Amino acid sequence: ARHRHGFLHRLDVPSSGLLLVAKSYESYFDLQLQLSLGQLERDYVVLCHGTGLLDRSEIDAPVAWDEKAPAPSKVDWRTGRPSSTRLKVLAQSHRRGEMHCLLGIRINTGRRHQIRVHMMHTGHATVTDGKYTAWDQFMLDCAW
Repeated sequence: ARHRHGFLHRLDVPSSGLLLVAKSYESYFDLQLQLSLGQLERDYVVLCHGTGLLDRSEIDAPVAWDEKAPAPSKVDWRTGRPSSTRLKVLAQSHRRGEMHCLLGIRINTGRRHQIRVHMMHTGHATVTDGKYTAWDQFMLDCAW
């Protein structure tokens, strides 16, 4: 396994939250094993555009990305790696003619930009996401 200076899990740049960092080689490889076996649960709270999601659901859609290209990740049924995201609708709201939903999300896999890609794939892009949301919508989101 590749040692990445103690970082086991991080969030995408525009996100906020906790990082998972090991202080020793032993703890790094122990945590890496737990992560790969699915023993660590990664939960998030995400604000998305739109409503109409089932109260509880799961998104199973393969995510593909190119490590060498700056292009966004995407759902690709041919070349993507298996990716699973569970979600629960926590609240729904209406603001200035737009509907939003607050989601509790647990990722079963940890693909590059998985939550953002899966939410865009379902038509519920995350709020203030400049990479996976249309530019006009992103600018409206930033005006909050």
